[in-house]
Amino acid sequence: MSVSGYASTTSVAPGESIDFYLSSDSPGSQKLDIERIGTTPVSETITADLTSPGPAAPNAWAGFGWPVTTSFSIPDTWPIGLYRVSSGADELFMFVVRPPDPGTVSKVLFHIAFLTPAAYNPAGGKSLYGYNSAPDFNETSRAMRVSFDRPGNTPKSSGPEAALVRWLETEGIPIEYCSSIDLHSSPGLLSNYDCLVIAGHDEYWSKPMRDGVERFVENGGNMIVLSGNTCYRAVRLEEDNRVVVFCKYAGADPDNNAEEVTVAWAEPPLNRPQNSFLGVGFTQGAFNGPATAYTIRFPEHWVFSGVTGTETTPFMTYETDSAEYLDEREGYPRVTGQESTPLSFTVLGTADLRSWTGKPGRATMGIYSRNGTVFNAATTDWVLAQSGAAVLGSDPIVTQVTRNVFSRLRQRVQRDWENVGRADGACALASVDGRIFLATTGKRLLTRHPVGADVPWRDIDHAIDVVAMAGIENTVYCVTKDNQLWWRSVEPETSWTAIGTGPAPNTKALAAAGGMLYAVDAAGALWRTSANRSLPSWAEMTWFTGDPTVNAMTSYSDILLACTTDNRLLRSNTDWIAESSGWTRVHDCKMAVGLAVVQWMLFASASDGLWRFDMYGMRQP
Repeated sequence: MSVSGYASTTSVAPGESIDFYLSSDSPGSQKLDIERIGTTPVSETITADLTSPGPAAPNAWAGFGWPVTTSFSIPDTWPIGLYRVSSGADELFMFVVRPPDPGTVSKVLFHIAFLTPAAYNPAGGKSLYGYNSAPDFNETSRAMRVSFDRPGNTPKSSGPEAALVRWLETEGIPIEYCSSIDLHSSPGLLSNYDCLVIAGHDEYWSKPMRDGVERFVENGGNMIVLSGNTCYRAVRLEEDNRVVVFCKYAGADPDNNAEEVTVAWAEPPLNRPQNSFLGVGFTQGAFNGPATAYTIRFPEHWVFSGVTGTETTPFMTYETDSAEYLDEREGYPRVTGQESTPLSFTVLGTADLRSWTGKPGRATMGIYSRNGTVFNAATTDWVLAQSGAAVLGSDPIVTQVTRNVFSRLRQRVQRDWENVGRADGACALASVDGRIFLATTGKRLLTRHPVGADVPWRDIDHAIDVVAMAGIENTVYCVTKDNQLWWRSVEPETSWTAIGTGPAPNTKALAAAGGMLYAVDAAGALWRTSANRSLPSWAEMTWFTGDPTVNAMTSYSDILLACTTDNRLLRSNTDWIAESSGWTRVHDCKMAVGLAVVQWMLFASASDGLWRFDMYGMRQP
């Protein structure tokens, strides 16, 4: 006896009803078991009259069209969670019981992926893939539209999402649940949460899903991605969100709206690689190879607190994501920024998978912040290996890292300074071309990349008696104690060239923005001149009320940022410098002696180290 079927929806709230569409090769009255996944046992057995499957509908992959067999009303007392429906040995489908009041049980939302199972499911003769699509089982046979109204469209109770549910409940970490359709159709859903969790294989995303999650992170929400190949392909949902459309090739898509074309997210006309919001993507990732371990790259990072050892067990065999990165000669990895990977993305673990035969590439576990923080494990095998063997709960490094990440990111992270290394003997700081430059009291010019970890500085030149520095357009400018203004290229084997003086004796701070150099003198007055490697022509910005305690400056967009000797972090008080009338306080400044900005990250050099502050969500004035 064999039973198959599908449900009318991917999620339902307590008190609501869900329809089951079922058939059996042994018609008659049969029992159905409805059970909750996890450590809280909830189950109910119902009886339904099943019929034999009728003739296949035309293009059945676009919907089987079966009549409703039975309906089930979710008891008001049932807890939220992931539920499965089975008949004997046949697991039929799963559905989510979502919270009636989002965010009341937990501020952590677990996204259960239903789009990816629908894409791979060949029920009715075709899937979105050629290898399992009749009649020719090649690319020409694949469907471009598949329906949820088919058996086999859901995650499995033996899969990674169910395994993560069991692990989280064993660990005592409360979560709430949503399905792909909830994330797609409820724009305000994420506003109730502090953290979004992704696990399993979550490859297919709609535009509303991605737009909403990007806004969530930009508004301070965190993401924990315990998967790989995440958000690789863009789909549309049609027919009341019951049909998944994926044309794969832009020229085959009848939709003329470039933002809705169903291709890989990194491809034109979308041009939105996953890296821009997940830190990593499948372009540099890998598929199908021998079991490979992660090598830990920054063991002192908080993600590895309590971890011993330098490598995980070899557990990755299926799919991974990666950022393009280089190993600096000092021995640390840093991302190149390719495909819009944030330069502040910290590569925590690496795996060289260029010997894999399905798709050679790499894997990079990592983390970055853009108001909210995103941790990405970057492998589909993080929770369960492709063989079905448990990784989370078995591999000690994977398990401890997961504990640490949930402990830190399950709630919103308070905006504050984060130590990312040393700044010994610092007297000035600047940034240009994605690098940080440090002048020391030992009269040396050092540089490093904006990695969120303690990495070595590289000595590149002398820096004699530097008071202040600024960087712009491949050039570092500095003012020395004798008030001389100098410049040098960031290219190697160049030297400083004197071009004039600061605007007044005892220039204390220097910044660059919009092709201009800005300086603060001993009285706190603000001056400006063109940044063009030639004799300056300083003009005082008399309408700008200065501050004599300013001791260093930098810029973020067309905003000046300054630190003061009494530990205040200041910014110019409008959205562009020329119309600003003075300074306004933003935060403390770690008693910094130098400031620099790379993308949206503010760096400060202080006596106790190099510090980083996420400016992306800055709301003042």
